[in-house]
Amino acid sequence: MEKKELLKNLYGGNFSDELLEVLEKNGTLLNIYEGEHIINRGDLVKNVPIVLQGTAKIVRTDPSGEEHILFYLTEGEACTSTFSICNNYKTSEVDFIAETDSKILMIPLKLMDILTKNYQDWRYFVCQNYNNRMKEFLQTFDGIIFKKMDQRILDYLKEKSKVLDTELLHITHQEIANDLSTSRVVVSRLLKQMEKEGVLKLYRNRIELL
Repeated sequence: MEKKELLKNLYGGNFSDELLEVLEKNGTLLNIYEGEHIINRGDLVKNVPIVLQGTAKIVRTDPSGEEHILFYLTEGEACTSTFSICNNYKTSEVDFIAETDSKILMIPLKLMDILTKNYQDWRYFVCQNYNNRMKEFLQTFDGIIFKKMDQRILDYLKEKSKVLDTELLHITHQEIANDLSTSRVVVSRLLKQMEKEGVLKLYRNRIELL
């Protein structure tokens, strides 16, 4: 019943009753805790994860072991990196991690061809998710190429605030440094400067956007 209600609340206005029934029947609902990995890099991907409740993040690890957040997924969004795999079971190139306690619907990859062939509303859903991820990728690229580090930090905090729907972020300077591939010293210095400018307020392991 919970799975049916979550699907209906999120997609009732966009998906047909038939499509909702197919997703409910074939999807597996997982309760995932904050920080838990839904998919690890190197795992054989057999399902497309869709966030029905909560927030998740897609993380890429470079050869040195540094982790970089590619984008966040909020309620109603799916991981587009799994769409491209389709029926050809391949290993994941990213980590799919719960940012908050979440409910994730796992749709079998073997169902993708049927959904794409038979349901126009599903095809639109897939295209919309691809478009959203492309916009985020370009924003990230612009930030790396064109923006100074202080602006990148502020954009990062604003995005995280928007995704988590709170202006008080529980995050350390080291976590920000890891996500933006810079040093903790640089992050701390720039955060102090932004606090003096009245942009934010610093607490122990917390940052409040003003």
